[in-house]
Amino acid sequence: METRSDSPRWLVDFQCPRCAGNVCLEETERIFTCAYCRVKLCLGSRGPLECYIPAPPGQDDNALYVPYWRLKGMAFTCTARSIHSGAVDLSHIALTAKTLPWSLGIQTQLARLRFLAPGVAGTFFAPTLTIGEAIAGCEANLKQLGMPPWTETALHRAWIGEQTSLLYYPLARRDGQIVDALQDRIFESVGQWEARAPAAKQPDLQVRFYAATCPDCGVDLDGDRDTLVLTCRNCDCAWKRGSEGLEEMPFYVIPDKTGEEQFGLPFWRIRVGVGGISLESFADYVRFCNLPRALTPAMAETPFFFWVPAFKVNAALFLTLIRRVTLFQWQGEFEQRLGSLKCHPVTLPAQEGAESLKTALVDLAADKRNLLPRLGDMEIVTKEARLVYLPFRARGGELISPQIPLGIQRKALQYGLNI
Repeated sequence: METRSDSPRWLVDFQCPRCAGNVCLEETERIFTCAYCRVKLCLGSRGPLECYIPAPPGQDDNALYVPYWRLKGMAFTCTARSIHSGAVDLSHIALTAKTLPWSLGIQTQLARLRFLAPGVAGTFFAPTLTIGEAIAGCEANLKQLGMPPWTETALHRAWIGEQTSLLYYPLARRDGQIVDALQDRIFESVGQWEARAPAAKQPDLQVRFYAATCPDCGVDLDGDRDTLVLTCRNCDCAWKRGSEGLEEMPFYVIPDKTGEEQFGLPFWRIRVGVGGISLESFADYVRFCNLPRALTPAMAETPFFFWVPAFKVNAALFLTLIRRVTLFQWQGEFEQRLGSLKCHPVTLPAQEGAESLKTALVDLAADKRNLLPRLGDMEIVTKEARLVYLPFRARGGELISPQIPLGIQRKALQYGLNI
């Protein structure tokens, strides 16, 4: 529905598994249509996607490939004073090696990536740091650099919608030194490196390809780039993209009978249990937020749900959408047909949406002072998560919901496609 910006980003070159034609994707893309054979395919991987930056010609056999974790998504930090939020696009070394840069920076984005596969020349080192340890390392390094909000004491921090991958960067032995194979920087002597060199690994093929066609009727599914849910207009059904194939995905649509062109924005309707806080009914929610509403018996009998965007946007807008749509608490009917609805990509899994709820609680709470110290020990358990498309109508550069007094700038949705 919306398009992406042309800003520089990591690109992966490979060959189409059907016709061997050249394909180029952004590192976060998982669905593509080959320009040569016109076959639409999904890309899956067991675990994080593994790519490498090829060493310069002539250095392939002697190249030493060091792993870096790549992380892209949104970060929310709750401090004693406020909630800080923003998009993150980081890399952190996956080894304990103090002489090597902890981050790849942005200069290497000019290099093209390849999928890691058996037979690639060079020595590849296995990561020794988990993604969690790498995130902690990023936080510590950003704090040392004096960058807010990392310098403040965090009562709670959530990384939402993060896409993680392993990227192998080439080093080389040259004149008794370990050097950067791309930028000729000297890091340390060969002797120092070999004295504590990490264990090498055998490159393995992690990438799997499967057809992006409806398992029921065989037509091409709607959805591209990195959407998690593809839809079939012929069967009126939806399919969740997995690492090995497609799984049928239940969905619901809030009806709009006007007949106007509609754009469906996906939300997760999530019911949770929160340790130490009663949020079973809408009446509990009204009390928790201290809303200016008169409590009625019907409110006490109405189950309460959080409504979390199933797509990425500016982190501050993400919290605003949770607050506005959750406050509305749609109680009307649902449909299970797409019709002519133009669906915005689902780029945030339900589990990731649930991880944002501690931050959302702080944003919603009337008594933040008493809630903040309890965040670290608070447990949130997801009881139910349902994908619901909320219809919007285009009005110039804005999308307007006919059911909820809510408007979203289309540029904000476009920005979210690049997170």
